[in-house]
Amino acid sequence: MLKKRTIAVVGGGAASTAFLAAYARRLSGDVAGAAADVIVFEPGKSFGPGIAYAEDVETALLNRPYSSMSVDYGDPGQFRRWLYRQASARERGNPGAQHTNPEARHTPRSHFVSRSLFGQYLESVFLQSREDLRLLGAQVTLVPSAVVDLTVEAGATGESDSHILTTDDGERFVADQVILAIGTIAPSDVFGLTGAAGFVAQPYPLVSSLSQVDPGAEVLVLGAGLTAIDVAVVLADAGHERRITLASRSGRIPDVRTDLGTGELPELLDGARRLLAHGRVSLHSVLELVDTTLRSRGTGIREALRPYTDSWSAPELLRHRLENPLPGGLAQRCVAALSPFYSELWRSLPDASRRLFLRDHYRTYNCLRSPMPVTNANRLLGLHDAGRLGFARGITHVTAAAGGGFTATFAEGRTEHYDAIVNAVGRTNNTAAASASSLTSRLLRNGTFVSHPLGGIRVDPETNRVRGSAGAVSPHLYVIGDLASGEHFHTSSMELVARQAARVAEELVPASDRLLVGAVA
Repeated sequence: MLKKRTIAVVGGGAASTAFLAAYARRLSGDVAGAAADVIVFEPGKSFGPGIAYAEDVETALLNRPYSSMSVDYGDPGQFRRWLYRQASARERGNPGAQHTNPEARHTPRSHFVSRSLFGQYLESVFLQSREDLRLLGAQVTLVPSAVVDLTVEAGATGESDSHILTTDDGERFVADQVILAIGTIAPSDVFGLTGAAGFVAQPYPLVSSLSQVDPGAEVLVLGAGLTAIDVAVVLADAGHERRITLASRSGRIPDVRTDLGTGELPELLDGARRLLAHGRVSLHSVLELVDTTLRSRGTGIREALRPYTDSWSAPELLRHRLENPLPGGLAQRCVAALSPFYSELWRSLPDASRRLFLRDHYRTYNCLRSPMPVTNANRLLGLHDAGRLGFARGITHVTAAAGGGFTATFAEGRTEHYDAIVNAVGRTNNTAAASASSLTSRLLRNGTFVSHPLGGIRVDPETNRVRGSAGAVSPHLYVIGDLASGEHFHTSSMELVARQAARVAEELVPASDRLLVGAVA
């Protein structure tokens, strides 16, 4: 009798949830006995949400409309239906509610719902996928501990190697295949402020981290991206009395999401296919393709990028996008529509072009790829106009002041004093920034991982198998998420994580068993 396989999934957040759902979909009912058992490791308090979508304040919003979020991008409306079911269940459970129209849809009041609400959906999908796998013959074991070491033991002749996973409480687990779904590398402490009184190193969950900030403190938020915006909104809503300043080197803030459309822009996608088919991919050809698409709709790349190329201030950008949403919205739609081609386009570019893009253009791209909800744009502008929020560019250094608080230095030589600092620099894919005690650093040191020069680690782009120090692909070790970004370019959005998860699930189920089953309703 064949020994039953075991799959270990390191991480219990969104990537892990997407994998379990995809794995359940891939298993066919008539081979339930052949399904591998699964062990999921997650040190957090729940399985499904991870840090990104953990329980938090309601004002920390998703930056994409709820209608375009799902762990299964073959079923993009899944989260939307889940939301409607929750609203309907709440109303049915409240006999005193006014039911003016029993046939009405129970929809959220805004296109943008809270991150923690999406986390509840992820937890629901995780539990449903676990149950689906049980019905298919796979036992899913949950281990509420962090994996701190991973080693490989050679199998006997004719047998596969075994993977030994050690947790932080000293337990050892054996698996035939391992999937590393460990999320992003923690935010860097750029100025070495860890341990200083008044410094918040990790802002999420906001509800607990920002409770440490004195309401009367002058606050400097390091960063100006989506995390920094969440921090500013939550502090302001909590009644913070003093001015809040968002500071970064470039001063750029995310664009305002003004495109809620779902059109695929067929001419743009056809153009991308032609570039790939004819081997003509370059930064210029991709930019020209986007510009042509924008011009056919009444704008152009120059107009769409003007706030960034002309270095507009944050308030100028916010005001302009809210008053004139077309150029930015269409550019956002182009950037999103190309998502399925990111990996292949990225790998088709010459190495020098990829480095140039990361150095000179990535920040602008990311502002368009990850724009803020219009709700937050209006909120920021209102706080700025009321004198409660400021934006600063050119920050170069921050030190803890001898008498308490912090001194920030800016490029023009001026210095400012702040009582508290919140570190909101956001994600990094630079493996050198990983904590020395982290699993990522340990696997880099022992040669299991090799850093990719463009970020993350080296993986086989077709399968997401890890490529080790000898250059060979590890046959049973996979990565899902940001660690694969050097190879695939953009991997941090839910959509792209779900696509990777589906690819890995396909690798783990024999071709004859790939009958789709409705694992998640």
